[in-house]
This record gives sequence, C-alpha cells and structure tokens, in this order.
Amino acid sequence: MTRTEKTDLYRSLCAQGQIKDLFMQAWWLDATGEWDVALGYRNGQVIGAMPFAKKRRWGIQMITMPALTHHLMIWMDKPPDISDRKWLTREKQIIWLLIDDLPSYGYFSMVLEERSFNNWLPFHWKGFRQEMRYTFAIDRTDGTTLDQQINRNLKRNIKATDAEIEIRRHDDSDTFYQICSDTYKRQNMKMPYTKERFQVLDKAIMANEAGIKLGAFTADEKLVAVAYLLWDQDRAYYFLAGDNADGKKAGASILLCREALQIAFDEKEVRSFDFCGSMIESITEIRRQFGAKPVGLMKIFKAKYKWLEVLYALTR
Repeated sequence: MTRTEKTDLYRSLCAQGQIKDLFMQAWWLDATGEWDVALGYRNGQVIGAMPFAKKRRWGIQMITMPALTHHLMIWMDKPPDISDRKWLTREKQIIWLLIDDLPSYGYFSMVLEERSFNNWLPFHWKGFRQEMRYTFAIDRTDGTTLDQQINRNLKRNIKATDAEIEIRRHDDSDTFYQICSDTYKRQNMKMPYTKERFQVLDKAIMANEAGIKLGAFTADEKLVAVAYLLWDQDRAYYFLAGDNADGKKAGASILLCREALQIAFDEKEVRSFDFCGSMIESITEIRRQFGAKPVGLMKIFKAKYKWLEVLYALTR
C-alpha cells in the first residue's frame, strides 16, 4: 500500500470521528509538514494507527515527532465489551502490527501519551526503550475552586499584575512569532520552529476553529507577552507562550495563563487543561503553583546502531 493510500485511510478515520484528539487530526499533521502513518489490519479492517514524521540526520533515516507537536497517541479500535485479559493480547498484536508497518529507519523516537495504551511491553519485547516524560494538567473545575488551588504567592502576583496588564485576543501572527522568538533569544536558545511553519499551522488552527491567540498589553498598548490556547472536544492545550523583557518584569505570562484557564473551562467546557510540559524545573514549579499535577508521557525510542544512540544523546 502506498503512503497516499495509507494517509487517505487515516483521514477517513478522522473524518468519521473515530480519532478525536487534536494532535492526531489529519489537518494538524498536514500543517506540520511531511507525515506518514503505520496501520494495523485485522480481517481487512484498520484496527490501529500511529502517525509519524520522517527526517534525515547524519545521513540516517529517522522516525520522529511532527513539527510543533507536543505528543501523539496510538489509536486502537477497542471493542466496548472486550475483557481486560483479551484486550492485553489484542493490544500487543496491534502494536506489533504497527511496528511491522513502519518503513526502514535508523532511529525511532516518539513521545506518546500514556493513556493511549495500557502496556508498553510489546515495544520492549521488540527492542525499544522508554523514558518517562511529563506534562502538567488540571481537571475541569469552577473559577472559585480553581482560584483556591492557586498558590498564595501566585495569587499575589496575579493581583498586582492585573492592574497593569490587559489580556485580550490577538490575531497578528507576525508579532506573536516575534515575541516567542525574543523569549528564546533571551535564553540563548535556538528557535525550534520557523516563522513559515508557525504561520501554516496558525492558518490551519484558525480554519478548524481549534484555538485562539492571546496577547498581554500594557496601558500604552505595547504587546509584552503572548500565549496560544488550543482545544479539542475533551482537552485544552497551553500550546505556545512567550514574553519580552517588559512582559517578564511585569509578570504578564501569569495573567495570560489564568485567562487561558478561564476560557478553557468556562467557554469551551473541556474536561482538562494541559500545560504541554515542561521537564524544566523552574517551569514545572509555576505549573504546580496553578494547581496542576504531573501526567506521564512515554518517550519510546530505538537505535539500529549503538553509535547513533550515543550521538543522539549528546546532541538532542
């Protein structure tokens, strides 16, 4: 089966509503660049799917995450009446079908949501390894309860900043990208995505009504911080955020986050709010101050060559 035939089958699963999660949608994957999908079949029916991106590095073919995609899932067709014992067997079979359907590669590295499968051992039995990653999430609650969960020091900062900063929706993608870029420059870090890729994805998000951009403005109308809120039917995602030196000094990012939480729970009525990371200690501390709890993700990886695994570890 050709790549086009496989991706067309995957698009059908999305169009039929069988695949619901935002980062798994075909339109999202299209906006991230080139992508492919491994499929599992049983009795002529698709029973499993795992999308991925391909790239070459050091002359080696890699299977990896699509651009700007926080995590992915493995979609599996689980019968509603199947017993736990039978499902463990079928889940193993589906995962092995997906592995067998992958194209040739030198290195495999994917971040998968833990809830998308019960047992990662089928990967282990095929020579893959895994390490835990974490995102932070808050379950849906009302505004009063949410405020009660927020750390006292953070509440004080929100109150102080609220008098100086106004949060409103911000549609300009150029200035949004510039603020995010300034954030990376300030930390002496390379911007991980291009302006062109961001604009393609931004256009797709707007076309599918799957998110909004927020801006923090000073009294003299200066944009000092931005945030991108995404959602699907079940969950909201604090996708991208950044601030300049003035925004950082004013604590504008705290107000942006609080506004995003209110929109997610009050307007979109999603089940949970995912902060989309991070593993960085200082950032996790702020997430916890909002009352967020760690949620496990699995980074599953495999190198066909030992030297490649060492090189990848040194340069990632």
